[in-house]
Amino acid sequence: MKITDAQLKQIYAHAAESYPRECCGFLLGKFTDNGIVYEIHRATNQHQERTDRFVISPEEFAKAHNSADDAELEIIGIYHSHPDWPPIPSQTDMENAWKDVFYLIASVHEKMPLNTNVWRLVDDGIRRFEFVPLEIIDKNEL
Repeated sequence: MKITDAQLKQIYAHAAESYPRECCGFLLGKFTDNGIVYEIHRATNQHQERTDRFVISPEEFAKAHNSADDAELEIIGIYHSHPDWPPIPSQTDMENAWKDVFYLIASVHEKMPLNTNVWRLVDDGIRRFEFVPLEIIDKNEL
């Protein structure tokens, strides 16, 4: 998946602001060329009981979908943070994942981003995530 440095910094800022709760949002782009992110859309984490979970409201999904349509893009992924935890999918992430969508997870510790990984659900008999390389591109490549 390809993303610009500025877009990644938007996600990191969201993760730092949300710490110690998980942040979440949408990656709008195109699935062509292994996925290119054109826009980042923040969402509000609706999960209230735990800091290590996120829920996005149907209204925010609809809003992101409409924004993507207006820009002739698609929702190609979801991003969220893992406060004080590695950027690897949790069992909860696995249970809620959709096939063919990118999942960018940013690990954040004491409001500082540490690592970022991208994953994609594989459902070839055994439901699992596969690692997707993340390429930082220049904004002129969009």
